[in-house]
Amino acid sequence: MLKELEKKLRDNHAAWTEDNLWNAFAATKPGKVKGRSQAGRFADLVALVRFALEQQPVLAPFAESVSERLNEWLMDKAQTGPVFSAEQLAWLNLIRDHIATAISIEPEDLDLTPFNQRGGLGKAHQLFGEQLPKLLDELNAVLTA
Repeated sequence: MLKELEKKLRDNHAAWTEDNLWNAFAATKPGKVKGRSQAGRFADLVALVRFALEQQPVLAPFAESVSERLNEWLMDKAQTGPVFSAEQLAWLNLIRDHIATAISIEPEDLDLTPFNQRGGLGKAHQLFGEQLPKLLDELNAVLTA
């Protein structure tokens, strides 16, 4: 849907790029717009739409909100379990980075870079076991909420 939105914006208003929309909000609501990262421009459409629809009070890069949500999720998990190993945490951070730019993650994404450089889907199954599909679903829901 985001690809369709981006295409419609470009087709109907060529000047309505993510950067120009972000800058317009920064000019009209400077106290409510945080800096913008260069990574994840496409994913920042999510933040732009949510801000425009007043579903979030501050316009911030999508990657920033994904990082905040992962940290909150990890704090919740630390209280209720499970405890993640250092290697699992490294993978969770890779998953966070993927979601921050691609907006979601699917099991087959774990065979792409950078996951494949760390053992791919097989290694993810080894680390998270049969809980992997449920974990990915949960992270998709929590990190993009």
